[in-house]
Amino acid sequence: MPFADLLQWVSQSRKTGTLAIEGEPYNKKIYFRNGLVVAASSESPTEFLGYYLVGWGHVGDDELQELLDMQEQYNTLLGELLVIIGRLSRDDLMHILQVKTEETIYDLFMWDEGDFRFLENILPAKKFQPLNLPVDMIILEGVRRRDEWIRCAESIADVTWVPKLVRAVDVRQIGQTELGILREIDARNSIERIALNCRIATFHVMYFVFQGLKHGLFEIHPPDEGESEIPGFSSRAWRTLIHEAELLLESGDLGGAYHRLGDIRDKYGGHREVNELASGLEGTIRLAVDSLDLDDSVVLKLAIPANELTKVQCTPEEGFLLSRINGMYKLGEILAMVPGEDLDKRVMIASLVRREVVKR
Repeated sequence: MPFADLLQWVSQSRKTGTLAIEGEPYNKKIYFRNGLVVAASSESPTEFLGYYLVGWGHVGDDELQELLDMQEQYNTLLGELLVIIGRLSRDDLMHILQVKTEETIYDLFMWDEGDFRFLENILPAKKFQPLNLPVDMIILEGVRRRDEWIRCAESIADVTWVPKLVRAVDVRQIGQTELGILREIDARNSIERIALNCRIATFHVMYFVFQGLKHGLFEIHPPDEGESEIPGFSSRAWRTLIHEAELLLESGDLGGAYHRLGDIRDKYGGHREVNELASGLEGTIRLAVDSLDLDDSVVLKLAIPANELTKVQCTPEEGFLLSRINGMYKLGEILAMVPGEDLDKRVMIASLVRREVVKR
């Protein structure tokens, strides 16, 4: 089913729910209410809110990490937090969210294949700032961009390439947006960096440079070797979290390592290298759990008197699990009674065993 037809079907049916699209290298989700697009999410770091906040100069990379921690602490939206502390106006926030959402969707028009499913009446459990974007305009622009992008790609390999001005330009013949782009073309800035500096979509810079190439105004060169940092996605930040999880694991704190792994995936799960390191870390945690030889037939019991349980520091989830351990239920029966992911529950059991709160 062509992507444009898929969007049209959701819109004309006035559906509410989540359109989940799986492809390489990232998966995406588009959220609808009564046929209108209200939000979109992506595993691509260049389609995170932080990419625009840092890339457009609203916050720094280090500050973004502090804000993400505050967001979790106060259980509020990142954009809302920035409005509250006065770093963004409400209009600025809505503009960024609209650009982020539209760019996430426009990229899908470039996909030649992918798998999709529509989750009827299912929207994110977490709060989000809803937009109400009509699908018809998105389709028209998406189809236009695909056609133009294919033409641009004949001359420009990708957005990391660097344009250079080689001939004078009559600035009286161009608009304010194009003039802003022209000012950023300095033989050092990539197309992507120019777009970020101008706070506009990359497509607009790509198309402007393509037109300039046709008229002999620009040259285009490949970027210097070496991977550059993605705005809002500092490798220092996620590598630090990975290292912290590894230290927790080495110290025997399986629960702490597993929870840190969850933080890493929540914040940085769209990056291939992060996913690979996180998967390796998860495998090590599984091996640590398996080493305790706790199969589903094992009968668990408390290793301390029941009246001392109130002195044990534990999470609400661990407390619920402990309430099911009575010396009669087998591990498999306990796990079936406790909600959550299987590994999550087994990590809690292993952690309680290592802390000598529970024994077999």
